[in-house]
Amino acid sequence: MLSLLQFWRPLGLSLLVAAALAYRALLVHQRDAARAQAARLGAELAAAQAASAAMRQAVAAQNAAVARLRVELRQSAEAAAARDRAAAAEGAAVMRQAAAGARALQRARIDAGCAAAIRWGNVQSAKLARW
Repeated sequence: MLSLLQFWRPLGLSLLVAAALAYRALLVHQRDAARAQAARLGAELAAAQAASAAMRQAVAAQNAAVARLRVELRQSAEAAAARDRAAAAEGAAVMRQAAAGARALQRARIDAGCAAAIRWGNVQSAKLARW
């Protein structure tokens, strides 16, 4: 025992150096683990940013498609309204012409008898053919 007590300082110093080396090994391990985690997180961030950019591009493309569809819909609606107005105007003109023809027939003097009606029809045939 006496011999151990004589070497307490070198033994204590050895234990202190061994503890310092163990602590250093622990710190190096933690540093390496933190670096690896930072690299993994950096790669995940890059992947997330790429996915986000792709999503923004897809949203922009969809928004452009919706805008084109809205323009096409508006143009189709305007064209349909124009066709509707033209058809209504044409129908009104045909109705006016038919009403004028009907009024002319109502005012026409046709003599009594079948022969008189035939003569009147022959005279009016050009006008009546336009109907």
